[in-house]
Amino acid sequence: MTMRIVVGVDGSKPSFEALRWAVHEARRRDAEVRVISCYQVPAYGGPDGAMYPISIDLKTLEGAATAVVGRAIEVATQIDPQVIVDGATPLAPPVPGIMESVAAGDEIVVGATGHSGLIAGLLGSVAAGVVHRAHVPVVVVPASSATEFGRTLKKIVLGVDGSPESLVALDWAYDEALVSGAELTVVHAWIYPYSLSRSSSREALSPMEFDAAKELQDSLDSLGQRSAGGSVVIHSKLREESAVAALLNEGHDADLIVVGSRGRGGFRSRLLGSVSRTLAEHATCPVAVIRRAES
Repeated sequence: MTMRIVVGVDGSKPSFEALRWAVHEARRRDAEVRVISCYQVPAYGGPDGAMYPISIDLKTLEGAATAVVGRAIEVATQIDPQVIVDGATPLAPPVPGIMESVAAGDEIVVGATGHSGLIAGLLGSVAAGVVHRAHVPVVVVPASSATEFGRTLKKIVLGVDGSPESLVALDWAYDEALVSGAELTVVHAWIYPYSLSRSSSREALSPMEFDAAKELQDSLDSLGQRSAGGSVVIHSKLREESAVAALLNEGHDADLIVVGSRGRGGFRSRLLGSVSRTLAEHATCPVAVIRRAES
């Protein structure tokens, strides 16, 4: 089955930013694009706590969603006429509607924010819901009036912590760099959790820094023969700061930040988990969140 880039649109500018990313990604990955615009019966909460539907013509809602999909297909075709694009308008809330349209091997693209109205607003809480539930890669695209994200990728920044999730993210990021011609910067963040006096600081920090450097190298070594040919230029960075700060600082000029969906607890590198959501909310470039496939 041909890989699909599934993109949620709701008519808002952020959702069309996501559409542009999806089309460029489809060209890189030799994939097709499926545009999803969901609609649902609006309801209000009664004094008894129950939800009551608001009387409205479903045909009106469906027509609005269909119009959004039609416009999105037109825009996608203008961006790249060679990419195959189709659409669907599920009668469902946005998160389930998007998830039901995805198969193994696909990729989801959503905008960081959206709007509400006749068509259910897509992003904000929906972006978080898709990232939380998806078992395929999710790219969250911020709104920008100055940059067309995704047309070219020159720098991809990836966070690793040695966990299985971060190694899956490393594989995905390497593939993305390979198909886009981007350079890949692999970042491992670490923090010493205790207060230090000046006299004891280097003595205490050196073993942890050594362990952190080894974990970074072990992660890179996991690529094995894939990286032996030098097809992707890889830079490794060890940063003594929080994972969020490390990735945002290293990614200030990046075209894409990649992170796994969860990571280790404890005082070692707290790389993943809530970090992915924080990055998606604050990064100025798209953020790809990668989760291991369920066994």
